[in-house]
Amino acid sequence: LNASIYFDFRSLAGDPAMAQALRSEIAQAAQRVPRFLQQLAANALRHSVPLNWLGNIAVDGAGMVDLKLQGSALFVDAARLFALAHGVTATGTRDRIVAAGPSMGLTSTEYEAWAVGFEFIQMLRLQVQLQSTGNIERPNHVAVASLNDIDRRMLKESFRVGRAMQQRLQLDYMR
Repeated sequence: LNASIYFDFRSLAGDPAMAQALRSEIAQAAQRVPRFLQQLAANALRHSVPLNWLGNIAVDGAGMVDLKLQGSALFVDAARLFALAHGVTATGTRDRIVAAGPSMGLTSTEYEAWAVGFEFIQMLRLQVQLQSTGNIERPNHVAVASLNDIDRRMLKESFRVGRAMQQRLQLDYMR
């Protein structure tokens, strides 16, 4: 986890070229150590997408889903790994997905679907947080039954593309 967070550093002051040079060096070093990439993949796969065997959204006992842990974190971790593995120095999740996609041999429709799935989950998280009436204990949880039909379908599709992203991780790094 600490290593994953480390790769998200950004320049806050001083010469940004120094941070970019460090980022390039880190990306090159990560590519040379397949075992490290495998460990990042294992970390990224420790939480699965909340879809049941029928393809429906799996909720907890309260009918809720954690949009951060079971949603956006899956995309963030996978995008970070794909970026490191393919020498991409971008720091944002969407930018990482879009930059790494062609290097991975993906079609633009596939990696754009990953990016849109991530963005939808992030947008829904923000809506839930803005609409919450002080529920600071579970700020990233949404009651799936409270979503309108379109949002529920979009969430399900976002989880589906997240699962495809995790399957790619599994195939590329966990063999």
